[in-house]
Amino acid sequence: MNEQHIFLLLLIPSAGITIFLPFWKSKKEIAYKKDERWQLIQNKANNVVNYLSYTLLVLFLVIGQIITINFDIEITFTLNRLCTYAVCFIGLRNAVELFALRYYDNRI
Repeated sequence: MNEQHIFLLLLIPSAGITIFLPFWKSKKEIAYKKDERWQLIQNKANNVVNYLSYTLLVLFLVIGQIITINFDIEITFTLNRLCTYAVCFIGLRNAVELFALRYYDNRI
């Protein structure tokens, strides 16, 4: 399986979740009428997503620093590849937010 198939398998669910998340959140806002419980659920889910973002950022920076210090290689990224990585990251972030919202919605 080559790299393009892997990106395709990541991008399709990412796009679906990114499209589904705002609709699901607006449906829940209408159901809960934007009360304190829904705001608490959103705050907890946003905390989870922010911790994930910070952790991934630090992890990528550390791995990139280790690679550039220890190995004498040049890494070239195209703009298309960077945009693909960004879309995958946004999809992962939205997926984690959706699952965190559903988890805290059932728990609280």
